Amino acid sequence: MFKQTLIVTASLLALAACSPASSGSASTKAADAPEVMMAVPQTAANWEVSDATISFLSSKINKQLGSTTEQSSFTASQAMLDKQGEFKMEVDLSSVKTGIEIRDQRLKDWVFETAKFAKAGISGKVDVDAVSKLALGETLKLKQPLVLDIHGQQINLEADLSAQRVSADKIMVSTLSPVILDIKAMEMTEGVAKLVEVMGLSSIVQQIPVSFNAEFTRKE
Repeated sequence: MFKQTLIVTASLLALAACSPASSGSASTKAADAPEVMMAVPQTAANWEVSDATISFLSSKINKQLGSTTEQSSFTASQAMLDKQGEFKMEVDLSSVKTGIEIRDQRLKDWVFETAKFAKAGISGKVDVDAVSKLALGETLKLKQPLVLDIHGQQINLEADLSAQRVSADKIMVSTLSPVILDIKAMEMTEGVAKLVEVMGLSSIVQQIPVSFNAEFTRKE
């Protein structure tokens, strides 16, 4: 049950319309616009994540076949996109937070088995030039192939992502729709079965939607 992965909500630049009396001022602002855009670095650079949110949904089916969906998250991760477009992210699986301490511990011990598999890794090759050349306020949508390394398994994924330039040195990246992870593919079914038993459930849905939202900061 799990995690991760890369959103960013689209936004538009608004240009104010001017009355005839203020047309001279409007022309000055228009003339200044290229200077503002030129101030935004658009060469390839290293980008580091300064603030990330990774959340996942889990759905439980009780004995009466009622369903409950809960959101959990991971609070410790780090990521880098380098000048060559190599993206790497590492998530500390021990940082899982469900809102219930005993359940956090069961996830670590039974499902993630953090004593053996402490971290999850995500990697991929990104079109860093397209990302770096984003203008201020501009948004780029990507279908990004990724490889998830988790619980001793390597899983190929594709994430629908949005990247938006929010300042000269910051780009927000997020999943446009959750990435669906499969418990069986991650070989976590045995641990999940223990959760089902101890919680007195009928089942836990094996498809886990994971969402990601992060602020990338430009580094020279």
